[in-house]
Amino acid sequence: MRIGVLTGGGDAPGLNPAVAGVVERATINGHQVIGLKRGWEALCVEDNRQHVVKLGPEIIREYSRLGGSKLQCSRTNPVAENNDRTELVKENFKKLKLDALIAIGGEDTLGAGAILCERGVPVVGIPKTIDRDLAGTEYSLGYDTALNVICDSAERIAHSAESHQTIFFLEVMGRHAGWLALRGGEAAFADIILIPEYPFSIDKLTSVLREQLKASEKMGFEHIYKIIVVAEGSHIAGEEEVRKDAKLDEFGHFSLGGVGNYLKSLLEHEFHHTRSSALAYLQRGAPPSQKDRQTGRRFGNNAVEMINNGDFGYMVAIQHSRLTKVPLEEINKSPSLVDVEKYYDTGRLNVKIEWTDQQK
Repeated sequence: MRIGVLTGGGDAPGLNPAVAGVVERATINGHQVIGLKRGWEALCVEDNRQHVVKLGPEIIREYSRLGGSKLQCSRTNPVAENNDRTELVKENFKKLKLDALIAIGGEDTLGAGAILCERGVPVVGIPKTIDRDLAGTEYSLGYDTALNVICDSAERIAHSAESHQTIFFLEVMGRHAGWLALRGGEAAFADIILIPEYPFSIDKLTSVLREQLKASEKMGFEHIYKIIVVAEGSHIAGEEEVRKDAKLDEFGHFSLGGVGNYLKSLLEHEFHHTRSSALAYLQRGAPPSQKDRQTGRRFGNNAVEMINNGDFGYMVAIQHSRLTKVPLEEINKSPSLVDVEKYYDTGRLNVKIEWTDQQK
């Protein structure tokens, strides 16, 4: 059996371990693995010889510890309404003599995979997105590593913020879902956390900051500084998200970024020592954490077993902390958002403190 594997969308820690897991299990089962470079683009061009690479056991050790994607990524949409390349995908699938395809990606990559599977291409999915916003699974590759980067970065920035008594906006990823900001900010003991699910007002943000600063002064702290973790999709009520430019990708998404600097500019007239920093691609480029390496390997192994069982049109998933499979159509229910009422304190603009039953 010849199995194709691709990584689509943005890169994320855990992609290479997942590919290594695919190769590992495929080799045990006597299958051959063909790597398709640059995601769906490999199947959407007439001459894809530069996009195809044979993968064998020798790559497992190297892939397992590397961040990014050795197979490279792109945001090519093979089923775009204005440029549907389904027939070309099928033609290339046959030319490469593939029996099955494993697509590793997020909402867009796996959403396209679900459509292609309905049209006759045997696809199995592996969930990947550092935003952890995919429906149908409790975990997606890259999330844990990104959290570690956020926590580490917040700690480094805090040293500088304390030295200069600064209010520091730390911008992290999260277009629609604020999981990275919420859990990363929680782990970093951020003073304020702003998430896309709760549009805020400048008056509210200013008020919370004033209260925090007064409380710090009252307690006699000599070095007063504040760390505000803000998701890139966070926005002021009544306003749109801050965009880098007006360009749309093939899936119809704007590129977000700059909300931290925007908020800094709005507040610096009142809070003179303000700074901002956007982690951007630093969150994606780190070596995968232990969890992303282990989960990636298991996802890859299980994707091959799903192919052996003929479970096409499904993706590997984690539910109730156990590996399982769910229909790719579950992707259509994405994004999986933060439940504001359950997890977010709108009064403090921060994570809601959870208590045990005894404490309640």
